[in-house]
Amino acid sequence: MKKEEFLKKIKNEKLDMGEYILVLDRITDEPLVIGCVLDQGKWKVFKTRERGGHFIIEEYDKENEAFDLLYDLLLSRHNRKSYKS
Repeated sequence: MKKEEFLKKIKNEKLDMGEYILVLDRITDEPLVIGCVLDQGKWKVFKTRERGGHFIIEEYDKENEAFDLLYDLLLSRHNRKSYKS
């Protein structure tokens, strides 16, 4: 899915990201961020640690593949949180 579809989908489904913040415009080293950004011609899905510092989970040539992975990661996180409740 494209970025716009992704944003609509997570809003409509009210996915619980827990303590993570979603960032889609830049790679950051702020703590507890998950995101996707076009960087140097590649779509990069990334995450940051609790104490900061980012790492790239996966890189894609196509936007839809990157946002599909990001959605799956958020859905998995949401389902784990819902299961614990």
